[in-house]
Amino acid sequence: MGAICLQDHSEKLQNLVNDALEKGAEIVARGSFGPLGEGAVDHFFPPTVIVNVNHTMKLMQEETFGPIMPIMKFSTDEEAVKLANDSRFGLGVAVFSGSQRRAKEIASQIHCGVAAINDFASTYMCQSLPFGGVKDSGFGRFAGVEGLRACCLVKSVVEDRWWPFVKTVIPKPIQYPIAQNGFEFQESLVEALYGLNIWDRLRALVNVLKILTDQNSSTSHNRRTG
Repeated sequence: MGAICLQDHSEKLQNLVNDALEKGAEIVARGSFGPLGEGAVDHFFPPTVIVNVNHTMKLMQEETFGPIMPIMKFSTDEEAVKLANDSRFGLGVAVFSGSQRRAKEIASQIHCGVAAINDFASTYMCQSLPFGGVKDSGFGRFAGVEGLRACCLVKSVVEDRWWPFVKTVIPKPIQYPIAQNGFEFQESLVEALYGLNIWDRLRALVNVLKILTDQNSSTSHNRRTG
């Protein structure tokens, strides 16, 4: 544990630890380099447990990709959720608790792509589940149905089905040239179809019908005067 492939990454990890120590953190456990050859030291970082950390430290702001475990205390579940969400990253979370219900409740509130209850990274082993992060941890998913769909090109095709006396037509207020009340008509039409409550929908529907009636009346009048 502690082997690193990236060039100069050990130095970056040590800089994160040093920054935390300068701001009041404390190392409570750390592994040793062991019997490593001189050329291997640059590609190894000892497992490190560090306490008294906070979110002013770079260690809690940047991804480490190294064997460093920073530990923060919390007083309430709400505080734990707030601390976990106070990050620009959001790949995975592991919630441990003696209460399964409590752990699930906490996990449901953390903004991330994958979550494990009383386990770590088990979601990655379930290849039927989508895997991926949110925020600065990326976008998109692989594995699962969502992962397969991400590899597909989705095409939407719409056609009029034949029904007696029924045909889709463009309403006159939004036919070219667009009428002066075209935007109001479109806005009311959307509200009538997708309004948040029945009263907003009814009010919008009445306005749609009124605009259509006024438009038809105006068209008929123009034809007679023409």
